[in-house]
Amino acid sequence: MVKTKEEAMRDFVLNHSESLFTINGYKNTSMDMIAEKCEISKPTLYNYFESKSSLFLELFTRFQSEITEKGRVLMAENKDKSLIIEEIIDLSLDFVQEKRDFLRMMIRDHHMVANEHEDIDDHINLELRRRQEIAINLGEFMKDIVRPEILGEFDVEMIGIALRNLLEGAFWDSIKDDSTNHENHEKQKKLIMKLLKSGILI
Repeated sequence: MVKTKEEAMRDFVLNHSESLFTINGYKNTSMDMIAEKCEISKPTLYNYFESKSSLFLELFTRFQSEITEKGRVLMAENKDKSLIIEEIIDLSLDFVQEKRDFLRMMIRDHHMVANEHEDIDDHINLELRRRQEIAINLGEFMKDIVRPEILGEFDVEMIGIALRNLLEGAFWDSIKDDSTNHENHEKQKKLIMKLLKSGILI
């Protein structure tokens, strides 16, 4: 899909601001610094983002959207669903490793944004709806390979929540881990698949 000029400009600003926030943190990154990095005027920057906090929150939303879309593309493929789940685990862990420094900064500084952003409740509600959508999509995707007795006891959203929580636990742990060891990555994937196959998958 071809992006509009405004969408392309917003992406351009987000890309540059992500590196500044990652290096300097939220408090020590200003809109002046972002405008200078993007080689645009400060008023032009405010045409695209109304505040530093809204820009910061959109970076996190973009991260979530990117990883969700990658998973959606995989789930649309016509092949063994257990293999697709393994690929979803791989892409989640790889993407988190790629963005690890940025995510660490987000965790460290998010309270500053919450104190500044007037519409933080709207952002939280949007994030909760997104998490529910992910759970439903995962559950619908998995229901054909889930044990009948599990389907009889739990609805598809609950099944999706179980996988989503396993994935989130793995990638938050990956953020904490200073190692980029591929062996650790493979062990995490193997453990998640064993938990699924010993518990809910056929």
